[in-house]
Amino acid sequence: MQPNATYSQLDKKVQQSLNLNDNNYISNTHKAKGIISMHKSSLQKRALAVAIGSINCAFVLTPLLATAQDSPRSPESPSTSQSRLNASQAPSNDASELSTVTVIGEAVREATTEGSNSFTTDRSTIGLSEQAIKNIPQSVSVLTRERLNDQNLTSLKEAMEQTTGISVMSYGSNQYQLRSRGYDIDSLMLDGSRVEAPYGSLSNTGLYDTALYDRIEVMRGPTGILTGSGEPSGTVNLARKRARRDFGFDMSLSAGSWDAYRSTIDVTGSLNENGSLRGRIVGVYDEQESFVDEVNAQNAIGYGTLEYDFTPDTTLSVGVARQTEDSRPHSGLPVASNGNLFDVDRSTYLGSSWDRSHANATRYFADLEHYLNNGGFFSLKANQIETYRMNVTSSEGALVLDEDSGDMLTRNSSWSNRTKSESLEARLTTPFNLFEAEHATTLGASYNKNDSYTPYAYGEGDYFNQHSLQNIYSPHELPEPDEYSLYPGYVSSDLRQESLYGQVNWSVTPRLTLVTGGRLDWYDITSDLAEGDWGRHRAGSGREFTPYYGAIYEITPSINFYTSMSNIFQPQTEIESNGEIIKPRTGEQIEAGVKGGSSDGEFNWHLAVFNIEDQNRAYTDPDNSAFSIPLGETRSRGFEAEISGSPLPRLDVSAGYAYTDTEYTRDASLEGISLSPDTPRHNFKLWTRYYFSDDANRGWRIGAGVNTVSSIYAEDGTNRWEQGGYTLLSAQLGYRFNENFDVSFKGNNLTDEKYYSTVRANTRHNYYGDPRNFTFNLNYSY
Repeated sequence: MQPNATYSQLDKKVQQSLNLNDNNYISNTHKAKGIISMHKSSLQKRALAVAIGSINCAFVLTPLLATAQDSPRSPESPSTSQSRLNASQAPSNDASELSTVTVIGEAVREATTEGSNSFTTDRSTIGLSEQAIKNIPQSVSVLTRERLNDQNLTSLKEAMEQTTGISVMSYGSNQYQLRSRGYDIDSLMLDGSRVEAPYGSLSNTGLYDTALYDRIEVMRGPTGILTGSGEPSGTVNLARKRARRDFGFDMSLSAGSWDAYRSTIDVTGSLNENGSLRGRIVGVYDEQESFVDEVNAQNAIGYGTLEYDFTPDTTLSVGVARQTEDSRPHSGLPVASNGNLFDVDRSTYLGSSWDRSHANATRYFADLEHYLNNGGFFSLKANQIETYRMNVTSSEGALVLDEDSGDMLTRNSSWSNRTKSESLEARLTTPFNLFEAEHATTLGASYNKNDSYTPYAYGEGDYFNQHSLQNIYSPHELPEPDEYSLYPGYVSSDLRQESLYGQVNWSVTPRLTLVTGGRLDWYDITSDLAEGDWGRHRAGSGREFTPYYGAIYEITPSINFYTSMSNIFQPQTEIESNGEIIKPRTGEQIEAGVKGGSSDGEFNWHLAVFNIEDQNRAYTDPDNSAFSIPLGETRSRGFEAEISGSPLPRLDVSAGYAYTDTEYTRDASLEGISLSPDTPRHNFKLWTRYYFSDDANRGWRIGAGVNTVSSIYAEDGTNRWEQGGYTLLSAQLGYRFNENFDVSFKGNNLTDEKYYSTVRANTRHNYYGDPRNFTFNLNYSY
C-alpha cells in the first residue's frame, strides 16, 4: 500500500513550514486534518468487496458490527504527517501532474507509521494520550511498520529481539517470555488496553503477529499509571492497523530455511460513497519446520475491523482477531550435573513424534472516540480475549544429567490452559487554562478481569521408573501411554482490578512542564493449586495508590531533558505466621534522560539512566518454613541509549545499547546475587539500510545488522551454567521494481554462531539460538 508520492512529498514540505505546538496537539489535529478527495472507479470498489468476502470465507471471521472513525482523522494516504488540503480538481490520471491545492490548516504529525517509509516516529500512544515521545518522561522505543517490514519481523518475539533493552527467553516454538531491566514483562497493551503478556509454555502468541499491527511501542520501567499492578519492568503496546478511506491492497509471500513458508494479505478501503464506513481485513498463514528435528508449527490468523463515523467528531470501531496453531512442542535441553552446558548437535530433539500442541485465541474489541469542541478527546474501549492451549509431551522435565552417560529420567505429561481477559476503560483528555497558561489533564476509569485455569496429569512415564529413560546423545522414540492419570492436579488464578486514575501536565513556564498523576486500584486475587489429595487456596484483596511524577525541560526546540519517579505494585498471596496475607510488592524507579531529534522528525535519539528498587518481596520465614516474611528487596540500575531514523539521505538506522545490573539487596539466602542472571549486562542491537537510488520506488538497497550480548548464566547454589557473550551478524539485499513490487533476500547469523539463547539451570528449558538461516520475500502493494 504505497502512498501517492506527489501528495506525500507536498505534505512533508507543508509540514516543515509550519510549527506544531504539542500542548495544543489534540485541538490542532482535529482542526488540521481533512480529506483529499479522489475519484475511485467502480472496479476498485468491486475488487475491495470481492477481496473482503473471499478472505472472510477463507478465515471464517466472525461477522462484524458496523463501526466508525472520525472522518477528519482518516488518513487519505498512510503518511506520518498530513496537511488539510482542498483539491480544486481531482488528480489526473498522470501521476506526475499535481493538482492545484490550497493549505487551509496547520500540518500535524500523528502516531500512525504505515506508509511513512521511516524507521522512526516522534509520536506515541503508549502513554495516557497521544503525544510527542520527547514529552514522555520515561524511555520509549517504537518499531515502525517500515522497520517491521524491512527486517522481516513477523512475530512479537522477533520484534522484541531487536528492541533496545528487551531480553527474550525462549520456551520452544512460538513460546517465550519477555524481560526488561531485569524483570519479567507480565502485561501487554493492545491499543492501550491491558492484557496478559506471553509467559513460557502457556504463551498463545498468534494474536501478536506483526501483520495485524501498525507499530509496536515499548515503555521501559514501572508503568503503574498505565497498568495498575505488575512487575517494575515496563509494557509493550501493540497498535493495530486501522481501516482506511483509500483503497489499499498488500500481499506478501516468503520462503526460508527449514521449509518456512508464509503468506499475508491485507485489504482496506471505504465501503460506502462518502467513506464514513470503512473496513479492513488481514489474513496470515504461516508454516515452518525447525532446525530442531521433528519440531514444526502451523499458524492461521485472521483480523477484521469496521469503522463508522457517526459524525465528523465521533467514531465507532469494532473488530475481531482469530488465531489457530498446531505444533510439535520442544522442551529444550537439560544441563550437566558438573555445571557444563551440553555441546550436542543443535538439531537434538528429546521428545517423540506423538508430542503435540494445539492452541487458539480470539480477541473482540470495540472503541468509541469523540472529539470535544475545546480540543479534548474522549474514548471508551472494551476488549475480550479468550485463549486455549493443550500440550502432550513424552519427556517433560528432567533431572540434572551425568555428562558422561547422557542418561536422564523424564516423564510423560498432559496439560491444558484456558484464559479469559476482559477490560473496559473510559478516558477523557482535555486542555484547561489556569494562571494565564494552558495545561492538559487526563482522567480515566478502568475494569480488568483475568482468569486462568490449567489442569494437568502425568502418564506411565515417571521419574521413579525406567519407562521414560531418555539419552541426550542417542535420543529415541518413547511409547505413548494409554492414559494420563498419575498425580492429577490443577493451577488456577483469578485477578480483578478496578481503577481510577488521573494525570496533569502543568505548563509552569514556556520551557518547563511538570507532570503529576496517580492511580487508585482496588484488587482481588485468588490462587489455587491442587494435586491428588493435597491442595492450597490463597486469596488477597486490597487498595493501592500509585503516584507518578515527572519534569520535562526544553533545552532547545528539539532537545528535552526529563526526570521522573514511576511506581507499580504487585499483589502477593503468601501468608505470614500471624495468618495475614503479605501486602503487595512495590517497585519504584527514578529515571533521568535526554531526548532529541531533527526538526522534521526524521531522526530521533535518547539517553537514559535509571534505578529501580523493588521492596516487600515475600520469601520463606527462616523460623517457620511454612510461612513467608515481607523483607525481600531487589535493585536494578543501568543506562540506555538509542538512535533511530535517517541521519543522512538514503540511509536509515536503528541502534540501541542497554547496560543492566541487577541484585538481591536484602534476602536471607540470595543477598548480593544477581536477580536476573539471564539478562545480559551489555546488550547492543543495530540495523541499517542504504538505498543506492534517490528514487524510492526503484532501485537496489542493502541492509546490515549486528546483535551483541554479554554472558548470561543460571546457578543453583552449587553449579553455574554459563553462556559466554556472542555476536550475531545479519544482512539483506533488496530491489524495488516500481511503487508496487519489491523483493528482498535476508540472512541471519551469517557466521553460524553456536550459542544458547536461553539458559535455565537444571530444568529442561535450555535452548540453542537459531543457526544460519535465510529468507526470500516478495511483496506486492497497491
